[in-house]
Amino acid sequence: MLIALQIVATLITIILVVSFIFSGIVMHSRRQPIVRTPDEYGMEYEDVSFQSTDGVETSGWFIPAKSGKSDQVLILTHPMPMNRHGFLAKNQGFPPLFRTDVDLLKSILALHQAGYPVLAFDLRNHGESGRGITGNGLSEYQDVLGAIRYINARHDLQVKDIGLVGFCMGAASAMTALSKGKYQITNARFLVAIQPVTSIVFFKRYMASVYTPLSLFLIPIVNQILKWRGGYSLEEMAPGRFAKDIEIPTMYVQAREDPWTELSDIQGFYESTPGAEELWFIEGKMGRFDAYNFIGEQPEKVLAFVNRHFSA
Repeated sequence: MLIALQIVATLITIILVVSFIFSGIVMHSRRQPIVRTPDEYGMEYEDVSFQSTDGVETSGWFIPAKSGKSDQVLILTHPMPMNRHGFLAKNQGFPPLFRTDVDLLKSILALHQAGYPVLAFDLRNHGESGRGITGNGLSEYQDVLGAIRYINARHDLQVKDIGLVGFCMGAASAMTALSKGKYQITNARFLVAIQPVTSIVFFKRYMASVYTPLSLFLIPIVNQILKWRGGYSLEEMAPGRFAKDIEIPTMYVQAREDPWTELSDIQGFYESTPGAEELWFIEGKMGRFDAYNFIGEQPEKVLAFVNRHFSA
C-alpha cells in the first residue's frame, strides 16, 4: 500500500513539474539569441530600439530600401518562439520542442528586393526585447503599436503607408492591434496574416501530434497553473475574436497539411474579417515551420498582394 502511494505521489509530482515547465514556456517563451543578421543576404540595416505602448523595450532592425524610397514601410512580426531572424533548433534549450530551422531573413529579403523598407523586431520575451507576459497577441499588440508609432515618428521617412506582415503569434499580434488600437492606427493599409492560430487549438494538436493523445490531460493542468501564475489561459489567447474589427484588406495564409492546427480555425478568422480578401491554403506536405520557410522561398503570391495594396 505504501509503495503504491509513493508511486502515485511520484507520478503526480512529475505531472505537476512538467505542467509548470510548460506554463513557463507559454508565459515567457524561450529566447532565441540573435545570431544572424541581414548582411548575410547583402542587406544594409540599422539596429533600432523603441518602446511598446506599455513601456517594454523593443529591439529590431530597420532595413532601408535600396532606392531610398521611404514613404511605404513594411513591418514584419515573427512567430513564437522565434526572433526577428527566425529559429535555430540547436539554440532552443532543453527540453527540445521543435526540430525545423526557420529563416525569416529570406522573407525580409523578398520584401526588400521588391523595393520596400522593412522593420523587423523582436516581440516581448523574444530575442533582445524586454520581458512581459506572452499572450499570443493579447500583450504583444502593444509591441506592434509601438512599432507603428516608431515608424511614423521617424523624420527621415515621411511614411504615408504601412503594411503589416505577421507570422503566427506575430500575425495574432497585428490582428489584435488592429482591433484594440484601431483609433491609434491611421495609415496601416493591409495585413498579411500567415498561420495565426487560437492557442488552445494549437496546443491540443501539438501535444497530440508530438506526445500522443495521452498527453492531452496535461492541458487543463497547464491552464490552471497559467492562471495561478498570472498568465492568460489557452482559451483566452484567441485572436479570432478581434477579426471583426479588421477592415483593411487582409490575406490569410495557411499550410493545408499543418498538423498543429485545425483548418476551421483560420477559416473562422477569414470569415469573421470584414476586410478579408484572400485565404491561401499552401498545398503539399509540409509542417508548420516548413510553411514559414516556404513564404521566403516562394514569395510571389504574398508580394502580389503587397504590391497591389501599396499601389492602391
